[in-house]
Amino acid sequence: MKILSILLLSLSIILASLDGFSQANRKVVGKVADTSGVAISDVTVLLINQKDTLKTKTDDDGHFSFSKIKSESFVLHIAIMGYYDFKQDYTFGKKRELEIENIKLKMASNMLKEVVIKAKPNPIRVMQDTVEYNAAAYQVFDGDNVADLIKQFSGIEVDDEYNVKSMGKNVVKLRVNGKDFFTNDVKEFIATLPAGIVSKIQLIDDYGDQANFTGLKIGEPQKLINIVTKPGMNRGKFGNLAINAGSNDQIGSKNRMNIWNGDKQTGFGLNYTTQNNGAGDSQNGSFSINHRDKVGKTGNYSINYGSNQGKNAFTNEQAVETLSDLGTYYNLSQSNGKSKNAAHNLSSDINLMNKVLYLNGYINVSLNNNSNNSASLNNQSGVNRQDFKNINQTEGSSPNVSGNMSFSKRLKNKRNHLSGNFSFNASSQKSNQLVNTNTLYYNQQDQSLLKDSVLNRNINNRNNSQGFAFNTSYSLAISKPTDSFNIKHFSINYALSLTNSFNRSATEVLSNLTNDYRFIDSLSSEMKSLFITQNIGLNYNQSNKKVRFTIGFNARPTLLRNNYINLDQKINNNNFNYSPTLNYSKTLEKGKTLSVGYSGNNNSPSASQLQPIRNTQNLQNIVIGNPNLKPSFNHRLNANYNYVEEKSGASLFASANFSTTQNEIVNNVIVIPDTLGSYKQETRYENTNGTYNLSGNYNISIPIKKNIFSAGYNGTVGVSNRALFINNTRYFNSGLNFSQNISGNLNFKKGNLTIGAGYNQVNNNNVQSLQNSFDYGSFSSEVIINTGGMGMPGIMLPTFNPGQLTTTQFFITRTFSSNFSGRLRLKDFNLNGSANYSQSSNSNNALQNANRDLQTLSLSLNGNGTIKKTYRIGVSVAKRINTGYTVANQNPLLIGANLSKHFLKNKSLSLTASASDLLNQGNMVFRQVSGNSVIDSKNNVITRVFSFGLTYNLSKFGARGTTYRVDPD
Repeated sequence: MKILSILLLSLSIILASLDGFSQANRKVVGKVADTSGVAISDVTVLLINQKDTLKTKTDDDGHFSFSKIKSESFVLHIAIMGYYDFKQDYTFGKKRELEIENIKLKMASNMLKEVVIKAKPNPIRVMQDTVEYNAAAYQVFDGDNVADLIKQFSGIEVDDEYNVKSMGKNVVKLRVNGKDFFTNDVKEFIATLPAGIVSKIQLIDDYGDQANFTGLKIGEPQKLINIVTKPGMNRGKFGNLAINAGSNDQIGSKNRMNIWNGDKQTGFGLNYTTQNNGAGDSQNGSFSINHRDKVGKTGNYSINYGSNQGKNAFTNEQAVETLSDLGTYYNLSQSNGKSKNAAHNLSSDINLMNKVLYLNGYINVSLNNNSNNSASLNNQSGVNRQDFKNINQTEGSSPNVSGNMSFSKRLKNKRNHLSGNFSFNASSQKSNQLVNTNTLYYNQQDQSLLKDSVLNRNINNRNNSQGFAFNTSYSLAISKPTDSFNIKHFSINYALSLTNSFNRSATEVLSNLTNDYRFIDSLSSEMKSLFITQNIGLNYNQSNKKVRFTIGFNARPTLLRNNYINLDQKINNNNFNYSPTLNYSKTLEKGKTLSVGYSGNNNSPSASQLQPIRNTQNLQNIVIGNPNLKPSFNHRLNANYNYVEEKSGASLFASANFSTTQNEIVNNVIVIPDTLGSYKQETRYENTNGTYNLSGNYNISIPIKKNIFSAGYNGTVGVSNRALFINNTRYFNSGLNFSQNISGNLNFKKGNLTIGAGYNQVNNNNVQSLQNSFDYGSFSSEVIINTGGMGMPGIMLPTFNPGQLTTTQFFITRTFSSNFSGRLRLKDFNLNGSANYSQSSNSNNALQNANRDLQTLSLSLNGNGTIKKTYRIGVSVAKRINTGYTVANQNPLLIGANLSKHFLKNKSLSLTASASDLLNQGNMVFRQVSGNSVIDSKNNVITRVFSFGLTYNLSKFGARGTTYRVDPD
């Protein structure tokens, strides 16, 4: 009995010890973010219980954890300057580990006056998938927009059209405070939002909202910019209302207004301009309206409508020189005409997300109508003389409707996920084209006219397409439920995509005998096509605080079924591809991240590439499809390394990319001599392998003196190998693309200076886009580019020369450039100046003396000053010196001036008189180098314009409506 009592006592002591031990090993984990969901690092977190107080700080991803907690209840106290404190009571209950859902801190706008920053802020912070730039570490002047701020960031480029790139990839979406912002258009809002409201800007590798919900990030991300505003600056009214009139018969109005109150956003735009653009009348108008607001507590919706219409006259000149194995072709062309377009677009989306469900729906309806009437004259010489006169009348319309629905749901245990996606699209394209081609053949010895050939054609095209796609995935958590920071998933997914299309092309030729059009069966086609692709994938995913890793395998069977109705022929092509899935991202240490990823996808040949009929829209380049083409498969592998030294701000961003294509669809160009001593081309299509591209990008920024002087070095190095067929024989053209740039930036209290120099070499062997340009265009093909509603003539497509795609000896372009720019900001006077020099040489190893050098020196200076507080005067001077163009040009001296009178208390209303190009010397001359051709083009425009305008600018932000001026560039 005594022994039994001793055993029972010992057992009681052991059990009590175990219970105490288990209680002493209680654990708390959590994450701290702002109200937009952006993680906040370096936050002080206090855990207060009855016996003691534990202290820690959040890591780069906002995570924190406490262990060995003895008490059953505690208080969590979180504090960081600029945010309201967070304090909450918690109890473990029966749990040994407590996982606290995202703790969101609210910005404390009323604390702004109390904040005094003594230390210089760190400019850059690197996290998984995110590079964050602190606006306080960069120079911001009154009147700067967000683009002016971003231009100072290492690793990001912004061009004059506000296109944003990072390490060679386009930034395609913009958000503010982690949420969708109006239309999410990058170009529009970095130009109109003031830099003064910005706290941070984050460059994010975005895998999509669905991936953020599930935590499974697979595939290739898009680049996204997220603007984090200063506390209280998540609301505002900004835009402008303007009317103007000018000496070039110009009358116009440009109006854009946006009302922003957190999640509620409304914007509208109305623009109209009519003027003489130098080629004739130009009229352009647009209207847009968009609205976004919350749905319930966790959802939002948006609706957007936009339309634009334009009528534009154009005139162009072009000189093309082509080096081929047959010799050198020269082509001088002139074209003129009128184009008309009208487009309408309506879209809407809805997003709902809570702790267990993610739902997104999207629908888009659009209609585009266009017409083009043009005439061109082309004089060809060199290998042979031949002239072409063309008249082209085209009308077309293309309605389209598409939709998408995505969902993800956390299942009962909140760790497994079921996801799905449904999408559809239906489109129709109709076009009618009247083509009048007059070809003049000459005797190559005495240049006498041999034949005057006229061919009139009426070509009707009808294309209808319907598509449906479905995919679903199930993710099973295999990690321990208590291990919230080391998550492991196994997922299986299935995807199905069907595209059904109908294409009909009917060609009629005008008979010289009966003077009526006759249907030509051999030049017409009718085809039905069905493309089915499936994907079955298995993936393993693991993620923790520092590492995210996904590996898997995909099997992709495809079916391509074509029914050529007019030929009574059916052809089926089956194919099977398989590829791995790979995504790896790791935070090596604070300020260092590494990521590696692979992606692959199928691409179906187009209807035009499949149809086995002669397409004679361009008589010098007859196109015949290949019904036996197989779908191609693209492989892409990329790696990124980011390093930032926080104290000094020194940074290194590097990336490497490799891509190759299985069964790539390439052109097979066959040169055909005719009986009159001229040459034509026949283009067919083939599948082939062997094309690849390997490239690396790097950007190094070194602050010599923090926030005052910095030096930068960036560049790209790449090798490419392109497959092409010439006269049924496959060739490869390989080349080196090489770019190196060095820069320096000096900031001082009232301005800054920037200097840079660079060397660039391009081996112009990426001819696929050039091939596509010539496959179906007639000689007078034009495109009118977006010119901001001014109706300026656009860029003319390169004139086709026989031999342009029949050699492996392409031009190599080498360019040296240097630039200097500076700006000075005084109380009543601003001055901007720049000088740019570039020298470009284009050499071809196939021929001696084949250099085509181009030198350009550009100098510009502009300044503006304030007189008697309400008057503002501005002057701009620019000199450009060109040598090397084959088209006629001059070295213009462009002088402009403007005088403004400002009204109202905040000077938001202004009356402006302006004059541009006072000496009337402006011209638009530019050069393109594609493959084995050098193309010089010139557009005739009116550049000397005197105008008057009345403008109201609105730029108020924050609860108090503080005005932030945004100066035009």
